[in-house]
Amino acid sequence: MKSQNPRPLAKGQVWKTRAADIEILGLGRRLIHYKITKQLGGKQVSAQISGIEPMENYLRTNAARLVKGHSTN
Repeated sequence: MKSQNPRPLAKGQVWKTRAADIEILGLGRRLIHYKITKQLGGKQVSAQISGIEPMENYLRTNAARLVKGHSTN
């Protein structure tokens, strides 16, 4: 089942939530490689891999805004 995300994820995008900025480093068919920068206090950066659908759900649930990059539409 496809997500209803209006802006498909793409390499190079930066999404902003209240708690963190998420930069997309790479996309596969099912997995996404991203860097998350926490805003709380000092800057903490961690690189992670997750499923694409869970990431889309996280961005939607946390009202993320696309601040850099473009959609693949």
